Amino acid sequence: LGDNPFPLLMPEKAEEVLVAKVTGPLRNAVYTLDASTGDLVWKSEEEPYGFLAAAGEREEHNPDDGDMCWPDAQAIPLIAGDGTVFAASSHNGQLRSMKDKNNDGVIDPSEMSIFETHRCFLNSPSAAPGMLVAAPCWGPVYVFKA
Repeated sequence: LGDNPFPLLMPEKAEEVLVAKVTGPLRNAVYTLDASTGDLVWKSEEEPYGFLAAAGEREEHNPDDGDMCWPDAQAIPLIAGDGTVFAASSHNGQLRSMKDKNNDGVIDPSEMSIFETHRCFLNSPSAAPGMLVAAPCWGPVYVFKA
């Protein structure tokens, strides 16, 4: 759940002024809810993102891939069989894994891992037994094996 990146590119300095004086930084979070009650189980919020354009949108890309990715706030989170949640950010390009291992309703730093791609995500990561695959906009494809 979060603020969508702004698809129109402008000079980086103008964007910084706009964020500082008008919009404020973009925010993005993952919420887990109890399926029976709808109560909040835990949430994890990214660091606020101080730009309007998503990570990597300003970089030069293969013309066949289009000029922009136009992502939502984040890719659809993936829940693995063991309950680990994988969230791919369209703000800063982070791929985060998190699991409330001690069931205290808080994701502390020891319960989260962050992989930096520096490119926004449009699509969800995918899982197979012993494998996680994630592809940010314009690649590369990352494959993690257990």
